[in-house]
Amino acid sequence: MATVSLGNHSKIVSNRIDQTRIRAFYADVLGCEFTKKTPDADYVRFGEDFFLAILYQDRAPDAEAARASIWLELRTDEPDALTERILEFGVHRIDVPDADHLYFQAPGGQVFRVVARGEDLSRFES
Repeated sequence: MATVSLGNHSKIVSNRIDQTRIRAFYADVLGCEFTKKTPDADYVRFGEDFFLAILYQDRAPDAEAARASIWLELRTDEPDALTERILEFGVHRIDVPDADHLYFQAPGGQVFRVVARGEDLSRFES
């Protein structure tokens, strides 16, 4: 059987009316680089090798539907400082049994968890 791993490209679909707030969040709060910006799509680079395409449509899944889809993890050397910036921006915090990490819904609906780079997360693996 072939081996499989996750790639370094992903995409989300967001409402066009959220584009300004989405751009501010990914650039100003997370410090991501936009490799391309158009009225219909933004391409965002996280670190050196992960890319997120944000496709803008007039109708996109609502916040509840987005919460039910895939959640992504943000690794950082400064989780407390990043958590503070994220919460100051005014995102929707998601309450989950894992009280050690911030889970939140970013503008556009994507759900993230903030963890420390190098943190032992093996308890989530089995």
